[in-house]
Amino acid sequence: MTVVGSNIANVNTTGYKSNRTNFQDMLATGIKGTPTAIGKGVNIVSVQGNFDQGSMEGTTQATDVALEGDGFFTVRDKHNRTTFTRAGNFKFDKDGFLVTQQGKQVLVRDVDPLTSEVQGFPKAAKLMGANDPPQATGDGTNNTGIKVQANLNAGAETPKIPFDPTNVQGDMYNFQTSVNVVDERGGNHVINVVFRKMEDLPPQINPATGQPVPGTGLRNQWQWYVVVPGSEVGAPPENLIAIGGGFMRFTENGRMLDATNGTFLPGTAAQVGPDGQLIPPGPPILVEAPVNPDVGVPQVTIPFTETPQVVGFNFGQGSNPLDPNDPRNGLDGLTQFDGESKMRNLEADGFKAGTLETISINEEGVIMGYFDNGNIRPMNRLVLTRFVNNQGLDRAGDNEYRESLNSGKPIQGLPNDGYFGAVHARNLEKSNVDLSTEFVKMIETQRAFQASAKGITTSDEMLADLVALKR
Repeated sequence: MTVVGSNIANVNTTGYKSNRTNFQDMLATGIKGTPTAIGKGVNIVSVQGNFDQGSMEGTTQATDVALEGDGFFTVRDKHNRTTFTRAGNFKFDKDGFLVTQQGKQVLVRDVDPLTSEVQGFPKAAKLMGANDPPQATGDGTNNTGIKVQANLNAGAETPKIPFDPTNVQGDMYNFQTSVNVVDERGGNHVINVVFRKMEDLPPQINPATGQPVPGTGLRNQWQWYVVVPGSEVGAPPENLIAIGGGFMRFTENGRMLDATNGTFLPGTAAQVGPDGQLIPPGPPILVEAPVNPDVGVPQVTIPFTETPQVVGFNFGQGSNPLDPNDPRNGLDGLTQFDGESKMRNLEADGFKAGTLETISINEEGVIMGYFDNGNIRPMNRLVLTRFVNNQGLDRAGDNEYRESLNSGKPIQGLPNDGYFGAVHARNLEKSNVDLSTEFVKMIETQRAFQASAKGITTSDEMLADLVALKR
């Protein structure tokens, strides 16, 4: 009756596993004149746990998790004693740790935010109040940095005013766009990328042959510049300063051939005019420079902080129409088609520092952190433990279990990995108690006790009759 009553009382206990009572006869007794022995008396041989899967109940709490399959959540108290539970109704304590309702810390392992690989040893999950360190805009390696997809008007005319990188004006370029760049401290900076159509020039003519000299003409080429406010580079704040740039070439049908780096060389030196007047030096001139082969895209160094930051600019993979085996099509970045210059897509990686706002947990038990800087990254992964013999576990109270000699040694693993079950977030595993079955057992136990008691009464009456025979 105690076992049945405990099952009924815990019908709504999260993750509770029911028990059943196993009986056996107490001793064997022979009856004179018969070859068969009968069992006499009754004894409780064991109370056996039932670890069948409980049903799922949906909730609205992000910290509620249910296990479907083998395994237990691994928790630890303040004395470093480890126990195991199926109850996933977790919460956060005052220090930001993920804990059980009794305040025991839930064990997890760290997850690399870039590779998502699990690393380190099991530890407590301190989540709330976690900071996300800033990440600077990339230098172009591993597909990082700024990606630009746009069309440059093939019919654009070269601006009449020469480009002055020390004081950039709006009529010096054909098209511009702005993008946010993050420095290594997490500071945001707005930079401008401007595009200037270069004048088409016919090829030079070889006077001996009267034929064009290959490679001397100029057609379908543009310059690009990175322009920042003067306050970013120690110049007058009202000036816009070009701190880097490069060149790009297109085919006749508007596909990009390549994009290169550039470097500034001093312009013409100061001169004295015919009337003795001083002619100021000309502005710096951008000349072509090769792209770093280890990076593969143009780069610009921007002095946001004391340590200058190198930012990569991906304008597309380019193409080689002379190579029929070249898989590149020259259409994935910048193009030069007739029509207005228009930005199709502009992306820049990097983000400022952030603080955790909320979490979510997937089937693999990975805890994803959502930060107020817009970043989403994996933080930890729940640690599960299974045993060779679950029924050999000792009940420790508080809906928890302890290792015993009969359970075997604990085997740690990760959710949804091999023999371990999957995690269902915003769900709880209900008790596997079947209420109707328990009530039937209660009635059967009561009637069986009544019947046993009736057997004693009947035996007493038979002995009374036997005594009466002597009288």
